[in-house]
Amino acid sequence: MLSEKQFRERARSQLRQIGSQLRGLANDRDIYWKLETEIVEANPQLRHARSAFLDMVRGCYVDGVTARVLRLLEPANGDASLPAVLAQLSEYPALLHDKITEHELAEDRAALQQAAANARRVALLRAEHHERTLSALSSAHRELDAAIDLMISTVKTYYWIVNESYIELGVNYAADPLAIFQFAWGVPVVAVR
Repeated sequence: MLSEKQFRERARSQLRQIGSQLRGLANDRDIYWKLETEIVEANPQLRHARSAFLDMVRGCYVDGVTARVLRLLEPANGDASLPAVLAQLSEYPALLHDKITEHELAEDRAALQQAAANARRVALLRAEHHERTLSALSSAHRELDAAIDLMISTVKTYYWIVNESYIELGVNYAADPLAIFQFAWGVPVVAVR
């Protein structure tokens, strides 16, 4: 078993790594919903038409986010995992003192297990019936958004417990992610035979 100091250092590193991945998920989610609300919903030609391109983007978003969420909740090959960090933390009750109870830690661990089960369930439903419209993906969006929010909240809480400092996991861009839609692309239309 690691000393408390060694555990803190390893947990800090793992939580930062997980936090970095969560920042990426949060940014991707924000861009996706900006596309849906600011571009698709604002454009009647897109909002009311069925588009193979939008169906593909929506399907790829859900598939990609599902895989990334499950990788953080059910890692393979020794990847850092939020449930593993919390399981290890339970072996260091002195770190929890005056910050969180063992019961609250157990509830947080159970919530992560439930989020993983929910993500697996919507992934299986998508595999069985591959409909990619916004309405067909609504339950997947709901479960994935809930899992991302839960993981962000959990990382913030346990980073503070382990390190007594704050970790920033908010959405942040170097440039406007939708700037690509602010100019005409000028793509020539080619007839398909």
